[in-house]
Amino acid sequence: MRITFVLPGGVGEPAGGSRMVLRYADALAQGGWRPTVLMPADLGEATWMRRLMRGGRYWLWKWTEAYRPDRWIRLNPGVRLAWVPTLSAARAPAGDAVVATSVRTAEAIAGWPASAGRKFYFVQGYETWDYSVARVEASWRLPLAKVAVSRWLCDLIAAAGAEASHLPNGLDPEAFGLDRPVDQRVAGRVLWPHHWLPQKGSEDVVAALSGLPGVSLSAFGTAAGAPHWPAGITYWRNPKQAHLRALYNEASIVVAPSHAEGWGLPACEALQCGCALVATDIGGHREFLRDGENALLYPAGDRQALRAAVERLLVDDGLRRRLAKRGVADMAGLRLDSSVNRLRTLLADGGES
Repeated sequence: MRITFVLPGGVGEPAGGSRMVLRYADALAQGGWRPTVLMPADLGEATWMRRLMRGGRYWLWKWTEAYRPDRWIRLNPGVRLAWVPTLSAARAPAGDAVVATSVRTAEAIAGWPASAGRKFYFVQGYETWDYSVARVEASWRLPLAKVAVSRWLCDLIAAAGAEASHLPNGLDPEAFGLDRPVDQRVAGRVLWPHHWLPQKGSEDVVAALSGLPGVSLSAFGTAAGAPHWPAGITYWRNPKQAHLRALYNEASIVVAPSHAEGWGLPACEALQCGCALVATDIGGHREFLRDGENALLYPAGDRQALRAAVERLLVDDGLRRRLAKRGVADMAGLRLDSSVNRLRTLLADGGES
């Protein structure tokens, strides 16, 4: 089958939602399907000056190939990468199915011709950080077959008057795994994913844990390091996958501080690598976390509760080890091949399975 995944832009740097789409494209290509990953330089809705700048970026990135995700993730040669100026109907490739991956891409492909194939909408989050609630929910009612990564998103979509099939994220055991035994971790090494958006909760970690005795803090992400952070925090920008795996395996505790996630992939990666996890109590974490069993959960944004959870793990090393070992075992059950098979069935059946 010919499948087109439509991303909201170039992905020359790692991004969680895009990473999952690319893993699916890679797996489908390995299975003999013909996936295309379509990336637009311009999604519209901007001043003429900004759109002019986007046009310049299209040509610059076309020349430098800065849009290409295979700069940071390995992809099967059968995955076609397409960098396009816009998502106009004229850019729609012929195929058997086309998959939107965000509000704006869903709005665009809703107007594409039937030659693009059956239309799907892969919902990975509640995108109210970029759009109004009304617009997000209106996108769910477009005539596209919805597929959502978590049951809480399926429930939101149902409440908005639409239906979605459930496709839980699967994990690649070759990408992340246990290299350093849980019992051999150095206590107090805390790692977290940093993002500049306030709802990602990075500043909660800095405020709650800076200066906590017995703790060394490290973060990773794609954004530039925050210059106002206290001295002593180590920041890794754009670590390669092997390096990120090593960072997880060096950490004894990982904090997943996001205030909103469709599905918290960094939390999964941390558990795969044997970290004790402290995470916000949100829908995108409740999909695979259970408080006191494979993680310690705290109310999003509650910095005192975050600090208390980390302090609890510092004084109770037995708890840290139990949480970490249970997390490794639980993540082994979230298999990428199972999710790929489920996606393959949904695409072939038009999203009705």
